[in-house]
Amino acid sequence: MKDKILVSIASYKDTDVIKTIIDLYDKSEYPDRVWVGLFLQDTDDEIIRICKFFAEFKFKNNLKIKTISYIYSKGCGWARNIILKELYEDEDYFMCVDSHSRFLEKWDSEYITLYKASPPNSVISAFPQAFEFDQTYEQYSKRNKTTIYTPNALPWTSDFIQPHCQKTTREKYEKVTSISGGNLFGDSRLAKAITLDDYIFIHNKEQEIYSLLIYLYGLDIYAIPQNIVWHKYIVNTSYRDIFAPNKIKYEVDFLSFLKSKEKNRTVNEWVSLIQRDCDDCKKTKELNS
Repeated sequence: MKDKILVSIASYKDTDVIKTIIDLYDKSEYPDRVWVGLFLQDTDDEIIRICKFFAEFKFKNNLKIKTISYIYSKGCGWARNIILKELYEDEDYFMCVDSHSRFLEKWDSEYITLYKASPPNSVISAFPQAFEFDQTYEQYSKRNKTTIYTPNALPWTSDFIQPHCQKTTREKYEKVTSISGGNLFGDSRLAKAITLDDYIFIHNKEQEIYSLLIYLYGLDIYAIPQNIVWHKYIVNTSYRDIFAPNKIKYEVDFLSFLKSKEKNRTVNEWVSLIQRDCDDCKKTKELNS
């Protein structure tokens, strides 16, 4: 079958992962071409429960599942890198979403069509809108415009202040410098660009690291205005636990480390683009104050 899609899902103690994968297949137009690379990091009991459910799942043959006790987890970026190294098998397309997501009807055909019409050397990524557990598809799908991330300072510095700044995506393909880890789509070059021999970076900077790796590989990131993935943002229930690093050593200076990836593009060039976004964000704040 052509146009196979590998959907990467790294789940850390997330009880919504089953519903996420059910919705992924329910909403796809051609579910047989959709493969899931699932990395479960959970308690032994939850791993048994989830795997038992998927053993009877209609599309069980399309699931590639890796499991590990949550106590050995090293963060989201590390887990996603394991999926790339061990579960991705040169499918035509690579997609990355979070384990608490919902999807547009016929999302697979929509994404492939949009990708084939995108500028050369593209990766598609935009920040998805939110869904709530008590909402129906008809309710949350009305939030159908994506947003673009614009930092108020370089995200890996002490000057960076939460929350992230956002602006609405306006162009059909709007060139951006940063990806959303919960809504990322491209072809096999994307998978190659972000696969590392060893992921040794601080666990909550994978979006910046992926963005830089994509840039250094010679690909460009484009946001699209249409919302294809919805994300559960606010954690006000106990449906999942947040990963907390415990005595894990990371290589924090990823800018210096990734200089080894430089070819036709440089780290400094990408940093200057991010700095431009930071400056634009500050100017916007000044104008609106």
